[in-house]
Amino acid sequence: MAASFMALAAHPWAYPALSVLHLLGLGALFGGLLVFELRTLGARRDIDPSALARLAIPAALAGFALCAVSGAAMFASQPEELWVNPALRIKLALIALAGLNAAWFHARGGVRAQDRLGRWQCLLSLGIWVAVIICGRWIAFV
Repeated sequence: MAASFMALAAHPWAYPALSVLHLLGLGALFGGLLVFELRTLGARRDIDPSALARLAIPAALAGFALCAVSGAAMFASQPEELWVNPALRIKLALIALAGLNAAWFHARGGVRAQDRLGRWQCLLSLGIWVAVIICGRWIAFV
């Protein structure tokens, strides 16, 4: 297994290709969350939140899965260099926090949680994911 990650690190196109997959996953993840959470925050009240959730949430989850797989592969190609990077560790902590917030939101009723706390959770989610994106970009520069 370690040899395959060393080969990944040595191949000139592998890491950039994984980076592209990571960005595509991020687009699906953040895009799905953005439209769903904007609806929860009060935008486009004419759109049924349940119908929107059936479209947006699976796209966000698929995007998260793509990010997780591509991110893990990129990490595995140079773990010593990446683990000492504070931006990566902050990013991972924020992703865990986003997951806890999402679990709490869905435990409270998910789509039916269209109350004040649900709106605050959506704002928190958007803020966390923007911070995750910022930390992801900073990994290359810190």
